[in-house]
Amino acid sequence: MIQEQFLKNKIIVNSLDELQPDYECGTLVLASSQAVIDECNDRGIPVVGVESGNGKHLNCSQIIIDAEQVEDEDYERMYRRCAGEPWHIAYTNRCIIREYKESDLDALFELYAQPHMTDYMEPLFDYEEELQYERNYIEYIYKLYGFGMWLIFDKSTGKLIGRAGIEVRESCDRDNQAELGFAISYFRWHEGLAFEVCSKIIEIAKTEYDLTSLIARCDSKNLASVGLLTKLGFSHVGFESDGDMRFFREI
Repeated sequence: MIQEQFLKNKIIVNSLDELQPDYECGTLVLASSQAVIDECNDRGIPVVGVESGNGKHLNCSQIIIDAEQVEDEDYERMYRRCAGEPWHIAYTNRCIIREYKESDLDALFELYAQPHMTDYMEPLFDYEEELQYERNYIEYIYKLYGFGMWLIFDKSTGKLIGRAGIEVRESCDRDNQAELGFAISYFRWHEGLAFEVCSKIIEIAKTEYDLTSLIARCDSKNLASVGLLTKLGFSHVGFESDGDMRFFREI
């Protein structure tokens, strides 16, 4: 699923004396020393903590137990988390599904400024507030769950054409359940892109994230979304407290 490998080298550093003054881009430090982890964080060096099993727990945003048991793809994901590089989630015939990164914010505002984009969903916050919201989303939601709301790009042009994804929200009432959300550029409606992207997301919700059911919601006046959810195999099962229709599908 990865277009480009960002991780080039993994090095084990056990003490501050072993930490080099500089590393080439693409280097991930594996450290069992809290002092090394703290120094790497201060210097902006991508680092993963390696628990030693001595009962002392490391304070690090990413921690592993046995470095030899970690797959290369997982190390790539860890490096990207540290370096602020988004993970490419999946590809469809016409689209790329990937995580958000800070440099996407202007394009996101352009997307939401299109006609009818916020008829049935909340607009973005003011620019600075939205920037902080997206930073927190990367730091806490992507890292905690491994999934969330993603960005949709046209394969041929690279242009942002929508958002879609799965989130664990208060509306979820079962274990291993998430809520499906989607929005496609007004200028790309009626091309089947939402169905294409959401079908892929439903597939990976099961195969990649071990989810067993999905819910979705939409305004009863949003006939296009009602039709899409029905086509995707969702059933209307009731209403949310705010009046939105509630849909359900086992996967």
